[in-house]
Amino acid sequence: MTTQVVEDREWIAFRQALERAIGVPLGQYKEAQMKRRLASIMTRRIIDGWPSFQKLLAADHKLLDEVRDTLTINVSEFWRQPDRFAELQKVWIPRLLEQRKSLKFWSAGCSIGCEPYSLAMILNEVDPRGSHSIIATDVDVPILNRAREGKGYYPAEVRSVPPALLKKYMVEDPDGTYRVTEELKRRITFRKQDLLSEAYPQDLDVILCRNVVIYFTDEAKSHIYRGFAGALRPGGLLFIGGSEMIMRSSEIGFRTAGTSMYQRAA
Repeated sequence: MTTQVVEDREWIAFRQALERAIGVPLGQYKEAQMKRRLASIMTRRIIDGWPSFQKLLAADHKLLDEVRDTLTINVSEFWRQPDRFAELQKVWIPRLLEQRKSLKFWSAGCSIGCEPYSLAMILNEVDPRGSHSIIATDVDVPILNRAREGKGYYPAEVRSVPPALLKKYMVEDPDGTYRVTEELKRRITFRKQDLLSEAYPQDLDVILCRNVVIYFTDEAKSHIYRGFAGALRPGGLLFIGGSEMIMRSSEIGFRTAGTSMYQRAA
């Protein structure tokens, strides 16, 4: 048996064990990228191979948490790309409100909650009495629970929030971290969702999915973007990350609406 065959089998056994442990399907993640991220942990921890890594995962919960955070890329901040959120506030949401009084939003892959809470701030400023809905989802349950709590945000994670909104919607705790107000938390419904296997919400006005899809294979990306197109109502908006782009977007029903913005064709 060749060394490569042994390596492949050991990797597959490790990946399957990891999927069961963290509850995140990894088959549609880019394999080379996954291995690079895991290799950094192996080097740091002096782990000599996939079988050893698998045994350590079963015995060390802190290591498992580190692996989960590394693979699900829970890096986020409020008002990431502030100019894009300002555009959402000043241009897109007022424009959508001219068409419908109650808007439906979905933050897909919401991580620690910075994105949906940023959106809730905007909605509260633009239409404070509106009965809008915000659904925020993620496949990572511990991270989703942290998002639901809405606290423990570091200064670097809130640095882009406009000062007036930071003062209005966030509270600095004695340890120097920030939490969102209860008013803001009440605006959002958090729930677990796997973008690759579960049905999407429908008749949406805006989907925010930023810096999530870049970690998936091309096949998985196509599945997700087509699903987003089907979930948005005609004229609805998809807001993606600054480094992302939807190739041949018109083929699945989108038109470019600006930097990081795509609109569902009528």
